[in-house]
Amino acid sequence: MRESSRLDLCNCFATRQAARHITRLYEKHLAEADVTSAQFSILVVLDERRRASMSEMADALVMDRTTLLRAVKPLQRDGFVMAKRGDGDGDPRQVSFSLTAAGRNKLKAAMTHWMSAQQEFEAQVGPTRAARLRSDLLALELPA
Repeated sequence: MRESSRLDLCNCFATRQAARHITRLYEKHLAEADVTSAQFSILVVLDERRRASMSEMADALVMDRTTLLRAVKPLQRDGFVMAKRGDGDGDPRQVSFSLTAAGRNKLKAAMTHWMSAQQEFEAQVGPTRAARLRSDLLALELPA
């Protein structure tokens, strides 16, 4: 049995510990598709939105721009994501990102591994509890 700690009363510690455990599970599965969990999320956002600026992606993923840029760079290098400066009426300095055909194929391949991670997680915690956890966490939004 684990010894009790003052950290057991800390919401931040409990949330970060759970996030590390869950991330480790998803990273294990997504590694088979040669993407990280952050890169998978970027591919999904771009697939759903078709095009997004760095700020839009950072907001959607609740990531700081530096971390996001580190995850996007390898996707660009490998030809899965392309960047385009100022479309039409927009600011010419504005960069928008979109998936390439190779990026859509990469996402399709990664989805199989993501589904395996989902199934493993739900097998461990139960589908009802997983749905409740997901709903509660997605509803949680604290001011910065």
